Amino acid sequence: MNFPRKRVILAWHRWMGLVSALFLVVLSITGLALNHTERLGLDTIQINNRFILSRYGMAAGSEIHAYRIHGSHTLAHLNGQLFYDGQALTHGDLPLGIVEGDPISVVATATQLIYLSGDGELIETIHHSQLPYDKLIAVGRSGDDRPVLIAEEGCWSPDANWLDFDTYQAGYNVSPLIQTELSDASAATILDAFQGSGVSLYRVMLDLHAGRLFGWGGRTLMDLTAIAILLLVSSGIGGWLRKSRRKTPSIS
Repeated sequence: MNFPRKRVILAWHRWMGLVSALFLVVLSITGLALNHTERLGLDTIQINNRFILSRYGMAAGSEIHAYRIHGSHTLAHLNGQLFYDGQALTHGDLPLGIVEGDPISVVATATQLIYLSGDGELIETIHHSQLPYDKLIAVGRSGDDRPVLIAEEGCWSPDANWLDFDTYQAGYNVSPLIQTELSDASAATILDAFQGSGVSLYRVMLDLHAGRLFGWGGRTLMDLTAIAILLLVSSGIGGWLRKSRRKTPSIS
């Protein structure tokens, strides 16, 4: 069934107005709140909601992997972050090997070598662009107990200070890292360190107002809402002008 052109335009105008109104409510509420940030204390309120934290990449969505280092200390990995005894250490991949030494201990990941002092202080992080390989596969030990870095391109043996790397072609043994169990309190400490104090309500409101809270989809919806509002305003003004012309009496 074919509807008259005017009825189709009115229906389209009505539905676009209803959908846009929902987003206008969000824009209005968040805009009012942001204009009174200090009075409402938005920058002092911290959000620790799991969904909100996940939008900022701060939710713990995977298992904590923990390993013993320096005797009774713990090296843990959670969502691309390394922790030493519950304290944030650096960003890094899952450890493939831990080589303890004096005065330097080395945590080897697929793309990094992380140098630590004997008390767990971060000395330096060396990325694969500064190393003789692109991606590490495993860490082994030579027959005389020297560390061997094993990659697809070959094997390398570092010097005592881990500054120079010589190619290695002899035999070696690989022992996988053994994980250790964490107590509930230790796991909670690592999770708190990973999430920090949360995200401020001001930041959440600002990103909700701009649509950034939901990534590119949210930004696209806000852009489409703005375009829809402009179309509604322009079509409304156009309709009003047409009615005004029809009502204006002609002067003979």
